[in-house]
Amino acid sequence: MRKFLRFDELDSTNAYAKRNCSLIADQTIIVAKTQTAGRGRMTRSWLSQPGGLYFSVVLKPQKIDFLPNLTQLMALSVCQTLQQLGVNAWLKWPNDVLAGGKKICGILSEAVTHAAGFEALVLGVGINVRQADLSAAGQPATSLAMLGVQTDEDTVLDAVLAQFFDGYTTVLEKGFSALSALYLKHFPYIGKEVEIRHGAAPVRGIVETISPNGELVLNTPQGKTIISIGDMCV
Repeated sequence: MRKFLRFDELDSTNAYAKRNCSLIADQTIIVAKTQTAGRGRMTRSWLSQPGGLYFSVVLKPQKIDFLPNLTQLMALSVCQTLQQLGVNAWLKWPNDVLAGGKKICGILSEAVTHAAGFEALVLGVGINVRQADLSAAGQPATSLAMLGVQTDEDTVLDAVLAQFFDGYTTVLEKGFSALSALYLKHFPYIGKEVEIRHGAAPVRGIVETISPNGELVLNTPQGKTIISIGDMCV
């Protein structure tokens, strides 16, 4: 049975997981009602007020060939859960979930390593559930409550974890190919022009597909470009 560690408040569920990683069992889920220093990708902060779902999953698999694809599996699991709740949600590469054109979920994956090598992957997830006002989020954001869906954090958590662990072993073995068809089904950007921001110079191009490794494939004026990290802006 998976273990849950629950807190009223943490600085960050990911930070707690990393600090205590050696003491935490594989597939432990750390949940906090609020975070004082919630973090997103690219060192951004994540507004973690009451009413949101904030959790991290600590994973210690033996096979680590496809770790980045576990982040995409989590994003897909959240997207499918929201759709089951009646929300028109979709994926924005690499691992954001949007609804109503606004962000409803962010995911931060961090590897824990030591001198002997890999120790764990920590998948941190923030989902806006019951918040009524997200004007302080610093970006267009929405919640399930703002979309007219009345539910609670535990219901959403249970559904997301069920989806994630249903595909976990297969993705560990096969990588993105195990979820490619479903991911692309919820990724409405094929054929659209996007900009990828990472480093000094942004890259613009038309989205061709997602590669077998889960990378974004763009057609640019310079030719086909494969993007493995960055922020996708439409």
